[in-house]
Amino acid sequence: MRIALDGFGTDKAPVPEIKGAISALKEREDIEILLVGDEYEIKKHIRDLDYPKERLKIVHAEQIVHHDDKPSDVIRTKKNSSIAVGLNLVKNKEADAFVSAGNTGAVMAFSLMILGRIRGVSRPAIGALFPNVDGGRNLLLDMGANIFVSSRLLVEFALMGSAFYTAMFNKRPKVALLSVGEEEAKGGDIILSARKVLESLKGNFDFIGYVEGHEILQTKADVIVMDGFVGNVLLKFGESVLEVILEFLKSEVKKNPRALLGAVLMRPAFKEVKKKADFEEYGGAPLIGINGVVIISHGRSSSKAIHNAILVADTLRKRGLLDRIEDYLNVQIPSFTN
Repeated sequence: MRIALDGFGTDKAPVPEIKGAISALKEREDIEILLVGDEYEIKKHIRDLDYPKERLKIVHAEQIVHHDDKPSDVIRTKKNSSIAVGLNLVKNKEADAFVSAGNTGAVMAFSLMILGRIRGVSRPAIGALFPNVDGGRNLLLDMGANIFVSSRLLVEFALMGSAFYTAMFNKRPKVALLSVGEEEAKGGDIILSARKVLESLKGNFDFIGYVEGHEILQTKADVIVMDGFVGNVLLKFGESVLEVILEFLKSEVKKNPRALLGAVLMRPAFKEVKKKADFEEYGGAPLIGINGVVIISHGRSSSKAIHNAILVADTLRKRGLLDRIEDYLNVQIPSFTN
């Protein structure tokens, strides 16, 4: 398995990318990594490190996409960027998957332009794995790729999300639409139309209707579908809430000496909770529906996140994500008015 890795995506590039790539190579002997970016800068940072040189190759890319660059400008002016070069490696069958912690909009735009969509996909979606109360993960999509959605898109997201969840966890998923209530009449016309279609489809998932916001981290549904505006708000809130709660705890502990002793005793439990909620455990969000395995990591990703994103990309490619999505979408979806 050969993974193309954007070497200049993180805020501290290329150090997290280099360290993450090396640790992944040391864990998995069946992986090769093509590290894409400024060859001089990469060699400067990798020179004194111990790594399997036969399985880590540098592919030069002279341009860097910054996080504040506009995607519409990038696809016109930065066709030799580490993102574009990495995706072209996938297109040309020189790599099996692509991982980037770079500009999300640019990765999305270049992926559409270079790799295109899987047959049957109207628009790709960004998925994110959220922890649930049983220690597992729930897939939420879309996380920001599509602000305005139609009923058909919601149905496609449900099918694509089911394919991803099965490939990732080898489990038949329970699928739900996010709404403002569990009653069938709740939700707008777009959600209602999507619900009717999902109830009629017989496939590789079990549609259970609606879930509400307080059920997102429960085990009622494995795949939860929503529009990209709501999804992106949830994602940003979810990333921040644990940090805020930990800051609250630290503040209270400092005020009370007895609480300090309790905090010392509870430290292992706090670490375990933080690990379960840590976005770096899976490394990034899959761009689902693109004709290639693409993982988008956070700009502030550490080497641990890059390491895990590489392993997720490897898993999805080996378990046939693209074929699964095409197969799941090979159903008769009724026409929509919404």
